[in-house]
Amino acid sequence: MSLAEELERLSGENGAKKELNGWRLSSSAPELGVQRARLVSKDGKTLLNNIQIPERFRQAYKNWFHLIIECNWRTICILFLLGFIVSWTIFAVIYYVISRLKTVKKDEACIANVDNLISAFLFSMESQHTIGYGLRYMTDLCPPAYLTLCVQCVVGVFLQTILAGIVIAKILRPKKRRQEMRFSRMAVIGPLDEHDKRPTLMIRLADIQEKLFLAESHVRLYMACSKINSRGDRELIGVKDMNVGYDSGWDRVLLLWPIIVRHVINEDSPLYGMSRDNIAKADFELIMTVEGIVEATGMTFQARTSFLPDEILWGYKFKPMVLMNEKLSKYEVHYSLFDQTERVCDFDAQTIETEETEDEHHHNASGFL
Repeated sequence: MSLAEELERLSGENGAKKELNGWRLSSSAPELGVQRARLVSKDGKTLLNNIQIPERFRQAYKNWFHLIIECNWRTICILFLLGFIVSWTIFAVIYYVISRLKTVKKDEACIANVDNLISAFLFSMESQHTIGYGLRYMTDLCPPAYLTLCVQCVVGVFLQTILAGIVIAKILRPKKRRQEMRFSRMAVIGPLDEHDKRPTLMIRLADIQEKLFLAESHVRLYMACSKINSRGDRELIGVKDMNVGYDSGWDRVLLLWPIIVRHVINEDSPLYGMSRDNIAKADFELIMTVEGIVEATGMTFQARTSFLPDEILWGYKFKPMVLMNEKLSKYEVHYSLFDQTERVCDFDAQTIETEETEDEHHHNASGFL
């Protein structure tokens, strides 16, 4: 958003402010008729528009090494191809100028068999990569020439070292690994299990990679709340942590098969006391993160997703997808059921309220299943 648009948003009427804040009218949105803005997309990208960052260009490119790693392979190859060609050309021009301007004895030259820009370019390339065909070679008649050669050798080694480091870092980075994490399209609120009817927020999570297992994987769940302030601007008022078993260690999940991450809605939950209609009209976003260590490389990655209120189903539960094949005596994972839900008929709570129970495991029920 440009500065003019931002000033217009801050000075406009309430209706215009809501639209520019991402709350545009939409006929497809449920009940409220609005399309809510997101902080995090479903695939984990941060959807923020940073405005008037001081020294934006300098801050963006100060950490140039990691920015290059984030580029795709095509961009990296083009950058280094241009880098080598530019370095060969610059030193070729320097060699040619030195050989033309330096006065030496008859039939002797600073660089043998370099009498035009083409031969100077070939000598520059051969010297930088230590090819040394023998036809063109340096003599000791021109100190500026072999001093330039020393500088070029250092520059060549520097470029090759950077290229090798970027290639290794890009190959080892676990960005592709996090793309193999799958979150359910919808979250559900239903009973904890068949015997415990306490309302529970549930999200299904799976790692679809079959051979590269994760170590020390754990999940976190947050609620980001927003509101319209007195000036008519929508502002973020806070991010609350939602317990998924952190106190009892159940946030450390085992991703050998698809699991259901659970958050029991009790007095400590931000969802406590909210009805189905309250949730549908509320201004919040649930953000889930999962972190893990790739065993093959030992590098840590993080995958993210988010859920808006209209992506939370009330009175549902996920269908089982890990089923036993009796003929083979093996468990089978049916990924066609990953997003499938079913209604819970006896879950008729209109308001999320729970009573204290003496059973100890109820206090540690948040976690995964």
